[in-house]
Amino acid sequence: MSHLRAIQNTVQEIAEAITAAIGIEVEIIDEQLRIVAGTGRYQEKVGQMEEDGNLNSGFIYSHILKKGTEYIVEDAQRDPFYHAVENELAEVCCPIKLDRQIIGLIGMIAFTKEQQAMMLHNKNNLLVFLRRMADLLSSKIAETKISDELKIIVETSRDGIIVVNKQGLITLCNHSGEQLINMSRDKLIGRHLNNIWPNSPVLSALQTGEGYADREEFYKGKSSRDKAMHFFTTVNLIFNGTEDNGKQVTGAVVYFRDIADVRKMVYEMTENNEYSSFQEVLGTSSKVKELKCQAEKIAPSNSTVLITGASGTGKGLLAKAIHYASPRKNKSLIMVNCAAIPDTLLESELFGYEGGAFTGANKSGKVGKFELAHEGTIFLDEIGDMSLHLQVKLLHVLQHREIERVGGTRIIPVDVRVIAATNRDLEQMMQDGEFREDLYFRLNVIPIKIPSLSERKEDIPLLLHHALQKYNNLIGKKIRGFEQEAMELLVSYQWPGNIRELENAVEYAVNIETNELVSKQSIPGRILRSYRGVGSISLKEQLDVYEKQIITKHLQENGYSVQDKRKVAAILGISESTLYRRIRELGIVK
Repeated sequence: MSHLRAIQNTVQEIAEAITAAIGIEVEIIDEQLRIVAGTGRYQEKVGQMEEDGNLNSGFIYSHILKKGTEYIVEDAQRDPFYHAVENELAEVCCPIKLDRQIIGLIGMIAFTKEQQAMMLHNKNNLLVFLRRMADLLSSKIAETKISDELKIIVETSRDGIIVVNKQGLITLCNHSGEQLINMSRDKLIGRHLNNIWPNSPVLSALQTGEGYADREEFYKGKSSRDKAMHFFTTVNLIFNGTEDNGKQVTGAVVYFRDIADVRKMVYEMTENNEYSSFQEVLGTSSKVKELKCQAEKIAPSNSTVLITGASGTGKGLLAKAIHYASPRKNKSLIMVNCAAIPDTLLESELFGYEGGAFTGANKSGKVGKFELAHEGTIFLDEIGDMSLHLQVKLLHVLQHREIERVGGTRIIPVDVRVIAATNRDLEQMMQDGEFREDLYFRLNVIPIKIPSLSERKEDIPLLLHHALQKYNNLIGKKIRGFEQEAMELLVSYQWPGNIRELENAVEYAVNIETNELVSKQSIPGRILRSYRGVGSISLKEQLDVYEKQIITKHLQENGYSVQDKRKVAAILGISESTLYRRIRELGIVK
């Protein structure tokens, strides 16, 4: 449909206005030479093609639509471009342009000598008049286009949008609004907002003239069958007038989003929610295999998990892997370090607070971590550092699956799987009165203990290699591996800081090292000093394990053919004969 046909009623009104003002018949056609509006004899032809409706002909209208120029036909019988078919005597033609595109034209046609004489006498003024009418049509089309685009934006918005007038009556509602309120717009429009959202702050905003942003609002259903509504709401007021003559509130635009969508958005924006799987729990030792097997078995459950282990063993990584292997994997995973947040703030972080609950509190209140984790998982790291006061509240959540915000009275149900972790001895803390026994047994439904690196030394070479690749990529280095002496030193080290300390040591070495292999000189001093005090330790078995893992890894990645092995030897920086000998000695098979 052409631009002019899209506003056909307006075009017809313009045509009739021109005839009423000038007393001459008018036709308005679109860029396809279809008559969109007309007066007199042309009104009967609306919707038809011009009789000489060929854009490639020499017809005057075709010429104007191609060139975009105005044209005055002073004598229709003699004009070379004009084909008079109804005794036309003269005509003034003006193109209609939209963004420099010719979208049609206005033709003013004289059929009597008097009309012809008047037209020729006033031709310049008539052209100015037709230009203004053409501009008016262009403006109307542009306005309609913008209006249509705004309608599309409003209608496709993920936010619910309703518009209310000064009295609080709903005048507009988009599709998302219908879905969130669970009522068709036919039933919504014309109703008072109070019938939908009782005692809504929107009504107060209409009275005070002050809108608001991102306020949490909760509305109970009028009956037990009605679903409660829980939104984040923003209100932009509509004014008429100016600051000088006094602005008056005439209505408001209300944007609202389901609290569940807000939780999801916050979850997606948090940096601690990178996808993790059990493949990222590195290690081939029997202890790690047993650990992963246990975690994979319990992942589909909703039962509470307590992960224990020394600092730096990867408790957070395991918690992520459990979450992403569970039915809750597409919902929020909220990570909270109980030791990193002061006790005075931890309560409001976990459970949220109502507006004005304490000095400095956000007026709109705040959603807590448990609410953000609804239908997902919350990971409470360093649970042993939680105060006894908060332990009581956590116990209540585990028992009743509900929370109450700080400063609030409303009970909020939460469906959350809790995974807790600590490097402390909770049983000893119970004996010392520092940890509640009832909470311990609620948390310890599924206990998982992560072994320290000193308990799985055969995994150290693999972890070193993985960390080397990681920091090569991050720092932009191409270090191929470790010198034998450096490897012996790193494998023999006890790693009290576990994987975190190992990764820090490799990051340090990658930054310092300038050669293709990490040397002893690039290893942190604390590790060197520890090695000097250990004495003579045989590392043949550990090195054999490491070498077997590396060779096997490259063979699996590149293949076992003669050409593949030649490539692997080149990657490892050894001769082919050495590679074949080590494959045989280490018992590597396809």
